[in-house]
Amino acid sequence: MSKKLTFSIAILVVAVFLGFLLGYSIPPFVHAGVFSDRAVKGVAIEVDTEMEDYYKNLTKDDDE
Repeated sequence: MSKKLTFSIAILVVAVFLGFLLGYSIPPFVHAGVFSDRAVKGVAIEVDTEMEDYYKNLTKDDDE
């Protein structure tokens, strides 16, 4: 194989890998409003009492 072909394949592999990673990282930023003009950034997280109890008891044994 020539050096030019090997270099082109390496660039292609890196570009595909970076595209894959950007495809997974950009949508959450868009959903949270990072790239928007909103004053408040982020997503509201609502925790009800049932979920709070679940996480409090997560490390307890089932025998208790």
